[in-house]
This record gives sequence, C-alpha cells and structure tokens, in this order.
Amino acid sequence: MLKVIDGARATDNLWGERWAKLSQNAMGNPVQAMTGLGSAEIAGEARGREITIRLGEESARVGLALGLRVPSFAGFAPERWADAAKPEVYREIDESMAGKGGGGRNWRASMAQDVIKGRRTEIDYMNGYVVDKGREKGVPTPVSSAVVQIVREIDAGTRKPSPDNIGVALSRSGSRLGS
Repeated sequence: MLKVIDGARATDNLWGERWAKLSQNAMGNPVQAMTGLGSAEIAGEARGREITIRLGEESARVGLALGLRVPSFAGFAPERWADAAKPEVYREIDESMAGKGGGGRNWRASMAQDVIKGRRTEIDYMNGYVVDKGREKGVPTPVSSAVVQIVREIDAGTRKPSPDNIGVALSRSGSRLGS
C-alpha cells in the first residue's frame, strides 16, 4: 500500500531502524540549518564533511551504547561510524562523502527549510535527543552539543545561519580537522 509513496519493509528492529534514521538526519539537517548551505555544498567542503562525520560518529556511538541493533546508515555500518576517530576510518568515510559532493542534487533538509521560513526547528528532538541519551550512557557528544547550542541560537534570533558556524561548532567541541 505504501509503495506509491516510499519504500516499506517489515522489520522486527523498530528501535534500531529508528535510530539509523535519527542518525542520518542528525548528520545533515542541523548542518544545513546552521549554515544555509545545501547538501552538495556541505559535502564539497572538508569542514562540512568533518562536522557531518563527527555527528554520525557520535550518533552511532550512542545508539550502540543503548544496545540497539542499528542498521547501516549513510553508507556505513554503525560500528564503522563509531570508529571514525581512527584516521584510516575517517579518511574512508571522508573520501566516500567527497565523491558525492558537487555532482549531486543540492537539496535542503526539513530543518534548513524551517530556518529559511522562520519556523522553530526540531533540534531538541533530533540532536538534542542524541545528546540526552549520550549523557545517560556516558557517551560524550561534544559536536552534537555544540550544534544544538548553535541551532538554538538561530531559533532565538541571536545568530544567523552561516558557513562560519561549522568552525564555531567544531571549535566549541574541541574537534580538529581529520583527527
């Protein structure tokens, strides 16, 4: 019945599937919302890929710490995302993402559309949820925390979307390029 709208399949892993979807969205939506850039523009820049990879890494670590059977998302198994702090894994993910930048459609995620239209975002229910669950499980989420803070500032009207917000978030989180 749903095939006319989108793909559908039966699963006995609802929470794992939901976490994979959350992880995918938590990687892209807030970066677009806080920068004003589209997906291809973010994938086309090293710093854009870096923040995306760090958000995927944190989301995967939290999902795994929760004991969920998280399926692959954004082209990699959650265990691979969770290992993105290792230079060789980071390079593999970065190269994959770089190959998708520039040539693809430069779409805008729902959160970016909310910012454009002046609507409050769902940051607390997306990356904020990852941060909360990370705190419960003792999994650090410094990049996610910084991104939540920046998007909240945009929601409050005290900060404007800008590509410079990537550097602000990475600086606040203590992340260094490719490390």
